Amino acid sequence: MNRMHNTVALVTGAAGGMGRAHCRRLAEEGADIIALDIEAAAAELAETAREVETTGRLCVTGVADVRDQASMDAAVADGVAALGRLDVIVANAGIYSDLGLSWELSDQAWQRTIDINLTGMWHTVRAAVAALSDGGSVVIVSSTNGIVGAAAAAPDTARKHAVVGLARTQAHQLGPRGLRGNTGRPG
Repeated sequence: MNRMHNTVALVTGAAGGMGRAHCRRLAEEGADIIALDIEAAAAELAETAREVETTGRLCVTGVADVRDQASMDAAVADGVAALGRLDVIVANAGIYSDLGLSWELSDQAWQRTIDINLTGMWHTVRAAVAALSDGGSVVIVSSTNGIVGAAAAAPDTARKHAVVGLARTQAHQLGPRGLRGNTGRPG
């Protein structure tokens, strides 16, 4: 198909699951990939790179924690320098854990989910948006929890509603620059 021919896409949470699937699909469509994930997932991130490269596309990997703006800034800068441009940001990194009744969650469980799944999305866009090429796109991964919620996933549901609002705001802010902002809602 090659709808993404000669583009570069940045994907966070790229070591496995949906992140790896996003990388593979974008590469199948013709994009080179900047794949980022945490250090603990380095072996899986290398596997993502191998899968991308089987499509004939390039894959630059980087270690970054979306909770840490400085590590995101450095990893994005390195990836853009290596591939020469950036056309798509896929803010995908997230966790789905600490399920249960919202009033029984610990402060640490709540904050960890918000720090990774919401603040991490903001850090990703913040680190990369200045590098976006004309006509570029920001995609923040949410889910149906961002629309209807889930009984046992209070921090995840709260963050997904929040990232939908963040993406809508960014669409308004990016539009005058000729850029798009959207959410993807798997599930």
